[in-house]
Amino acid sequence: MKTSPRLLFLLIFALPLSLSFGQVQIHEWTNKAGRTIKAKFLRSDAETVTIFLNGRNFVLKLADLSEESQAQARKLSAPSVPPLVPVAPAPETSPPAGQSSGSSTTKTSSKPIGQGGKTVLPVLGSGKWAQFHSVLETSTHDVALHGNGTFHLYLKDGSENLLNGRPIILQFNHGYYSKPHPKGSTYAYHVTRSDYHYYYRKVTGFENPPEPSEKLGRMKLVAKLEDGVSMEIGFEASSRRIAIWGKAEDPSGVEHPTIIALRLAVPDSIEVKDGDGLAQWESIVDDTALDVVSSSGSKERIPYLEKWIDAKKKLSFSKGIQSALTTGKLLGRRKLTVAPKSLRDSALHVGSYSGVFPFQHYRYYYQDREGGEIDKNRRLEIEIK
Repeated sequence: MKTSPRLLFLLIFALPLSLSFGQVQIHEWTNKAGRTIKAKFLRSDAETVTIFLNGRNFVLKLADLSEESQAQARKLSAPSVPPLVPVAPAPETSPPAGQSSGSSTTKTSSKPIGQGGKTVLPVLGSGKWAQFHSVLETSTHDVALHGNGTFHLYLKDGSENLLNGRPIILQFNHGYYSKPHPKGSTYAYHVTRSDYHYYYRKVTGFENPPEPSEKLGRMKLVAKLEDGVSMEIGFEASSRRIAIWGKAEDPSGVEHPTIIALRLAVPDSIEVKDGDGLAQWESIVDDTALDVVSSSGSKERIPYLEKWIDAKKKLSFSKGIQSALTTGKLLGRRKLTVAPKSLRDSALHVGSYSGVFPFQHYRYYYQDREGGEIDKNRRLEIEIK
């Protein structure tokens, strides 16, 4: 008899815990009903996490887990940062007292960390950017289109990659609601959320993509989605700025129209080890902060060393923003600005699933108010200085 995914999920969280901890690292996993189990993490993708419990592997839907457990799965599945080759530091680049070399940077010569996933575009195939379709390397940043169809932005400061070499990832979310959201939302999630009647439409390929190139500039892509839907994407990259816009085209007779949104995911900025606290983070993070202009026009500062949940209690940024500027020690000399060209009939939000500090793995979310086209006049722009 075949067990349904829902019943399997309930059975897992009802199992007695008979784990031998030994040298195995065990994590807590909590479902949306508040039930918690302890199990070993094996792997995760955009929709599921696989855990090991009582001698068996179990595959759980991320949508069935609490937001904290979803964030934990994403963090555990992130690629590890390659170790650095020790280099004798020059006096002018020696790290400050209390900060170890490589705490938040890697050498730019190292192979770029990329997001996993199915390859749906032709790639360069060799060299540093072998797994990427196209790339633009500049003195302040590198921007590259991965073979999986997502854009990667790597910030640089001189000979160092910032944010531990991890990329800021820019991509479209696209899906549909089979029934209205229980709260009337038109939010386009990046995974299926059946509890909200939302279903993600995956990218299955691209129509006549351009040839791979090491001179990424202006680009037009047409992604093929499930159910015969196509997604037109416009993209521009230069030494100072990145811009992106797009729209979904549903075939005639499609039962549920596609809604879209832009998602800009900022990765963990530093390595956080068990037992670390403010004493270990403070000298590394220092004055790094997010300065936003809220939807109402007020200017608000969100320090990285403040808990996200505490910042939301006293500030209004969670209701929407007009723009955001990130500066400070983690970004070296770089300044990163995120803002739409126009907010006409659209909204920009910045948020995080994490309630801990230092400020980690947050994301920007930009969408037409009805989930429709983001035209070039309302494109999302990322400026790097």
